[in-house]
Amino acid sequence: MKWKSLIAAAVAFALLAAAFPRPAGAARYDAFTFKQNGQPRLTQTAYVPMGAIDGYSMFGAGAAEREKKGELTAALDQPQDIFIDARGHIYVADTGNSRVLELGAQGSVIRIVGEGELDEPTGLYVDAAGKLYVADHGAERVFVYGPDGRKQAEIGKPASLLFGKSNAFKPRKITVDLRGNLYVVGEGLVQGLAQLSPDGSFLGYFGANRVGFSLERSLQKLFFTRKQLSQLSQKLPPSPSNVAIGGDGLVFTATVGLEGASIKKLNVAGDNLLHTSSYMSGNIADVTVDRMGNIYAADAVEGFIYVYDKDGSLLFGFGGMDAGYQSLGYFTSPSGIAVSGSGLLYVLDKERGNVQIFKPTPFATLVNKAVSLYLDGKYVDSLEPWREVLRLDSLFDLAHLGLGLAYYKQGRFDEAFDELKFAKNAGEYSNTYWELRREWLMKHASTVMLLLAGIAAAWMILKRLHRRFGFGAPVVNAARRTGRVPLVGQLLHVFRMLRHPIDGFEELTNGKASVLSAFILLVLFAAVRLYEVFQTSFIFSGVDPLRVSIPTELLKLLVPLFAWIVCNYMVSVINDGEGKFRDVLKGSVYALSPYLLFGAPLTVLSKGLTLMESVVYDYGRILIVGWCVVLFILMVKEIHGYEFKETFKNIAITVSGMVIMAVIAFIFFGLSSQVWDFVRSIAEEVKYRG
Repeated sequence: MKWKSLIAAAVAFALLAAAFPRPAGAARYDAFTFKQNGQPRLTQTAYVPMGAIDGYSMFGAGAAEREKKGELTAALDQPQDIFIDARGHIYVADTGNSRVLELGAQGSVIRIVGEGELDEPTGLYVDAAGKLYVADHGAERVFVYGPDGRKQAEIGKPASLLFGKSNAFKPRKITVDLRGNLYVVGEGLVQGLAQLSPDGSFLGYFGANRVGFSLERSLQKLFFTRKQLSQLSQKLPPSPSNVAIGGDGLVFTATVGLEGASIKKLNVAGDNLLHTSSYMSGNIADVTVDRMGNIYAADAVEGFIYVYDKDGSLLFGFGGMDAGYQSLGYFTSPSGIAVSGSGLLYVLDKERGNVQIFKPTPFATLVNKAVSLYLDGKYVDSLEPWREVLRLDSLFDLAHLGLGLAYYKQGRFDEAFDELKFAKNAGEYSNTYWELRREWLMKHASTVMLLLAGIAAAWMILKRLHRRFGFGAPVVNAARRTGRVPLVGQLLHVFRMLRHPIDGFEELTNGKASVLSAFILLVLFAAVRLYEVFQTSFIFSGVDPLRVSIPTELLKLLVPLFAWIVCNYMVSVINDGEGKFRDVLKGSVYALSPYLLFGAPLTVLSKGLTLMESVVYDYGRILIVGWCVVLFILMVKEIHGYEFKETFKNIAITVSGMVIMAVIAFIFFGLSSQVWDFVRSIAEEVKYRG
């Protein structure tokens, strides 16, 4: 009876919990970041919502109560931009109502600007003097209002021919620098931001995006005539979609549809200063900067808010799209973002018509403090904040990087080495390893030199003793007998391929190699490749071993090799080649001799090199690959008895055949998956109706 009562109580509690929705304060506000390998992961909560402004006030005080007090009330309609001035006042471009609202920090309406004058305000900026600049897309003008809210000027399309006679002036966003120059985001202005003087004179275009490399376009330029090229549609770069300016005068742009560099930090020459590999969405609706230089961006499609440090490294991502429950902390269509002097974050939602307010958690505040010290070069001062960050989140990569640099500055290279290796920062890891290697060499260089000299001397002495007195003859004779074993000799033929490749390929058809030895070497080839993938120093590899799939890696090796063997044999049969299939198989495997012999040693060498010696590793790989290519060419020539002209013709046709095989395989597997989906859908339909 006691257990039955407990079960009944638990069921009743579960039903009650399901009946009453979870309060907003109990909602989860997960934050995430990206590891150095590009994989996202959850971290401590960074920002939590405080409330929302809907044009009346923060949630809790209704419009009716405010109307009784005679206060202004105003609902937002499709707002598209937000700005916070030095006083903490909030300005909202209330696009659907053709006006700009000036609100207090708590959401109370202070003033309505531009009512009856504005048509479709989509962007705004307020300077230090309180002057308001409004980009009006509908009126195709920029309106300037004084601190008292009265219109001071209108700026229309620049008369300068440099602006472009056919270019329309439809301003969408705007910012102003310390000299009063305007930077205007215009619809369709692929040349970049329109830079205007305070009186509206055109100064030039600034910060244009560039067209990325296109293989298709390059081939068209190579083979098409001028007339054919003129008939092709011109590929134009995307125009910036938003703009902001930092306290140091640097201009920030956001561009929708520009993957990887959608946020740019531009210097006076228009060059992007953000050279980071951090994730950047291609759907950034707005961007803003705080006093420390941290960058905040709103994703219009996914609904995420991203926080970057001033170098562009991602600190946090949070938020997301609302699933239809009007949940605080989630969005429907974020269109603007701003940050106050106190660090509060304001996110404008166009569809909801409100502004959500977020405050940083103690974890975010701690990270910001550590990042600020770290980016200012105060690595030692940032040591304790970074340790506290790691106490809360031991996988925070930037904290490991900060600790590594702090230890490096203190000369604690062993500790710095471990932290920087965990953070996967190639540059700083390389510098630390160079210091450790220098210390080790200073202590042990003489010992190593003496050891090498002793080994060389011992080798020479043993050789002389063997020649004069037969010292070690049993060992030498055993080694020679082992070398005369057919399979061992066939395996050792790879050394012959390096010294005399032409004779080596001729000897392959005369019993110096077998299909069995070729398959053994093929297994060794796969083993060397896997060793290279998993053991190459990460500063040269660029591959995360934890994400490597061994079957996939083996298929990437073996499928092209067997496709080459099959295609080369088939082409050679048609073109009167002398080689048989087993000869092509053996020759192709033995052509990989340089990689078989030097791939693993080069991998070991990578662990002892720094980025300053990267040329050694790079040229080593180039030499191995080039050597293998030469051996493949000689293999085709010698195995099939071709002249050089016929050899290159055979190789070209073989490669073309491999491409055709790849296309056919792609089509086959694509169609087979569609057929399988069709059959499965029919089976499910029959099962459902049955």
